[in-house]
Amino acid sequence: MNEQQLLLTLSASLFVFGLLARRIEHIGISAPMLVTAVGIISGPRVTGWLPADIENTWLQVLAEFGLAIILFTDASQIRRDQLVKFEVLPIRLLAIGLPLTMVAGALLAKPLLGLSWLSAAWLAIMLAPTDAALAQAIFSDKKIPERLRHSITVESGLNDGLALPILLFVLALMQAGHYAFIDAFHWPLFLMQQFVMGTLAGLLVGRWGGRLIQLASDHHWMLPIYQRLSSLALALLAYSGAEVLGGNGFIAAFLAGLFLEAQRDIVIQRLREFGEAEGTLLSLLVFFLFGLVFVAEAWPLLQWQHLVYALLSLTVIRIVPVLISLLGSGLNLRAQLFLAWFGPRGIASVLYLLLAVEQMGYASRIPEYNSVFATTVLTVLLSIFLHGVSPHLWPAIADQPQSRSPN
Repeated sequence: MNEQQLLLTLSASLFVFGLLARRIEHIGISAPMLVTAVGIISGPRVTGWLPADIENTWLQVLAEFGLAIILFTDASQIRRDQLVKFEVLPIRLLAIGLPLTMVAGALLAKPLLGLSWLSAAWLAIMLAPTDAALAQAIFSDKKIPERLRHSITVESGLNDGLALPILLFVLALMQAGHYAFIDAFHWPLFLMQQFVMGTLAGLLVGRWGGRLIQLASDHHWMLPIYQRLSSLALALLAYSGAEVLGGNGFIAAFLAGLFLEAQRDIVIQRLREFGEAEGTLLSLLVFFLFGLVFVAEAWPLLQWQHLVYALLSLTVIRIVPVLISLLGSGLNLRAQLFLAWFGPRGIASVLYLLLAVEQMGYASRIPEYNSVFATTVLTVLLSIFLHGVSPHLWPAIADQPQSRSPN
């Protein structure tokens, strides 16, 4: 690939969007929508300006780092007192909605796409987590009630980490068949290690990292520029530290941001500002390469069944489980539908697809890979555009009365 052409295309797109961001977003065009479209147009299926020969390893690294930074930054903006107040909503979404979404996705994938049960489960798990990057527009919209914004942010922050061990288990079954069950204690211990070590790493990095930055700032050992840079370091420290310990890096990154400790608001603000900018840059790069590489590869594989499943994944497969999980929550129907609809699919699904290919070897060795790949790409592509315009089309719900406070 001509790196200069790639750099020129991406930088020009970001620069133009930055100049006109307020006006462009006002008409319902988000940055992920724009860079994804530019990637598609620049690729071999349209203009051929850029060839789609990016190595999967680079895409995976970008997706991992970008997702870790986004999770850290989004979590740092959550007020823990409000989280305790509204915790029942994200708990319902994660404990009930997420498993039901996986089950519903697998049940529909098998007959509609003609997949085996394991391949259907693989697809459903990859498309179950929601995207923190695409949910940022919701979190910053003050017209939306705080309980709903926090619930979406917490859900998108934690469901990546919760889905990953389940995905790895399914991939192990696809590789080893029934032999994956031989060690009865391996998978329970693995799941426990993922959660415990991920939580431990996140808490330690968040609490003590923030305090050390505060201490260094109070003693004038640290310049403001390095306070901002520290957000990147803390996010990646939590992620990589958890992975080294055998924990879940995404859970660690989110909890590090959630429990970020510093006595002065200015220190927290500087950490957030730089992390938000860096996370946005990496996520937009992933979306650009997704449009350039993944869409180009998936285009000749697409069939009508893939489109039907993608639409079902973004609607019925997501909405029905969420509505079930919110029964008795006290939210009115419009608020429940809001939470049910805003489940965008993006970087996590792309990352899980890359992880599956790496874990199982070449794509040709994976049964029914083409169908799973095409469906995943199409679902993410539709989500980028449909959920991108949704905040501007969704009717105001801030003034809608609640039947009672959620339990």
